Amino acid sequence: MGRILSIDGHQVSVVGILPASFRFPLQFPEPDIWMPRVSDPSFLRPEQVRTGAGYMSVIARLRQGESLASAKAELDTIDARYRSQFTGFVDAEKFGISAVSLEESLVGPLRPGFAVLLAAVGFILLIACVNVANLLLARATSRAREMALRKAMGASGGRLVRQLLSESLLLSLFGGILGVSVAAAAIPVLRAFSPGSVPRLAETRLDVSVILFSMLLSVITGILFGLVPALQATVGNLHQTLKEGTRGSSDGGHRGKLRGVLVVAEMAVALILMSGAGLLMQSFSRLMKVNPGFSSDHLMTFLVNLPPARYAQPEIQTQFYRQLFERVRTVPGVESAGFTSYLPLSGAIRFVYFCPEGTVCQGVGKDPLIAMRQVSTGYFDTVRTPLLRGRVFTERDTVSTPPVVVVNQTVADRYWPGQNPIGRHIANSRDMIQREVVGIVADVKFNALNVASSEEMYLPLEQVPWPTTTLIVRSQGNPEVLVSAVRAKFAEIDPTLPVSSIATMESVVATSVAQPRILSEFVGVFAGFALLLAAIGIYGVMAYSVAARTQEMGIRMSLGAEPRDILKLVVKQGMRLALIGVAIGLVASLALTRLISTLLFGVSASDPLAFSLAAAVLVVTALAACYLPARRATRVDPIIVLRYE
Repeated sequence: MGRILSIDGHQVSVVGILPASFRFPLQFPEPDIWMPRVSDPSFLRPEQVRTGAGYMSVIARLRQGESLASAKAELDTIDARYRSQFTGFVDAEKFGISAVSLEESLVGPLRPGFAVLLAAVGFILLIACVNVANLLLARATSRAREMALRKAMGASGGRLVRQLLSESLLLSLFGGILGVSVAAAAIPVLRAFSPGSVPRLAETRLDVSVILFSMLLSVITGILFGLVPALQATVGNLHQTLKEGTRGSSDGGHRGKLRGVLVVAEMAVALILMSGAGLLMQSFSRLMKVNPGFSSDHLMTFLVNLPPARYAQPEIQTQFYRQLFERVRTVPGVESAGFTSYLPLSGAIRFVYFCPEGTVCQGVGKDPLIAMRQVSTGYFDTVRTPLLRGRVFTERDTVSTPPVVVVNQTVADRYWPGQNPIGRHIANSRDMIQREVVGIVADVKFNALNVASSEEMYLPLEQVPWPTTTLIVRSQGNPEVLVSAVRAKFAEIDPTLPVSSIATMESVVATSVAQPRILSEFVGVFAGFALLLAAIGIYGVMAYSVAARTQEMGIRMSLGAEPRDILKLVVKQGMRLALIGVAIGLVASLALTRLISTLLFGVSASDPLAFSLAAAVLVVTALAACYLPARRATRVDPIIVLRYE
């Protein structure tokens, strides 16, 4: 406390220290220093603000008893008053004050993805519970004679139900404890697996409420899926059950039908989850095939933020960029370098109103918008954005030469279709400086890979300096080995200048697609679990059916049935259940996958490839799960079975 720090050329005093656990909800990455400069927009002139340039967001806490709706109503009143006072200002006519809850601003865009993950987890839980219910039904069938003996000795039906439910609950609680333990161990892996893709993921932990919810869910599922098997085990004719117990078991009756219905249900649910996972993975695959308009390999990026106190004049900024550019190019291993005011796929962008030659200029707020960024000599060669026509910027494009501009393909096609744009002019509606179009480059994805290309223009950094840029360096090998050498070049020019946000361009691209990647991978993992559980479920039912029908198999073989006939019989029974489940699952998938259509890119929610592949994989897996018990049935020795019976 009280220590003096030099920040951006200003001497500041430390007046407070925040706890290490403090996390500001709207900043990524987390700031290290907080300064009271909210109302000091030194980088914007008042006339720029009045014509629509924004620079500030406000976070407020509502008074006790106030609602968000009342706050919005008051803001609307302030907005209306401002419009009436400053009629004609762009910020009054085009922009307004809006208010959203902090929760909505953080997780609103992520809510559809979270809903899909929640549904996937629910499907996995349902399939697991169906498997357990099938297991308990089979166990109840095998214990029918035991339950009959207990009833014959005076045990009431309610007591038997309570006993079986307690066993089901114990099994469910053990599963819940195991699941919570696995979740606790997986959280650190999840944090490392998806850094920055989910807000406040680092604060996620298994607290008491999560553990209690998990245990409550275990109790509910234990009762819900254990009640029917418990009731099944305690009903029926007492004398008939005792007689059947002396002759062996049977797999027929309503219990066998119920197990079949459960197998059909879990196959249908598994197909729904697999179809959704297939669509999301196909969507992500197509997203990654989108041409971003640049090459990200062997690129390292360095954020440059020139302090206004020492670099206020454009000439000083230009001199710094020239010196750094020349020195970085001398570093061994550097192939090329360049500066840009806004990095592709970083999320940052600046729009201005502009007037292209051939259209009638309406002025700020009425002319069309275009994305504008300043780039230096060597930028296009460094990121390898293709030049389609004309030329890129050279060292001759300085403040003393005529203003020039490079536009993207979208601008050329939209405003000069079928014409040669080279030599045409574009003006910023704010300053109306006519800039000659000297080149056309390919469209670049600056916001996201799944967003359509918009109009973009590039200005020479020498002619329009900007205090905040990103240095991009292309290396001949691993770009990370250049970090120390490039930082040293910064220090040679200005030892006090901090160098931050150092990252490879590949990591920038990966961060831009982190959320769809996480969603597709997680749903894919859940679909794999669903496939495994469905296979286990149908295998368990068929294995029990074979064990229960051992006498029948022995009789069939003694009457002349061949092993292949027994194999065909068992496989046919299992595959009939599987195919019914697949058919129901296909119909349900066609209806439910439409709910994730907004999360898909380049793929229809009813894409036949995803559905056919999911169905084929599930059918093949079910066939393998049916084949193993069927093969065991062909090895039954009829003499031993009939002698035992």
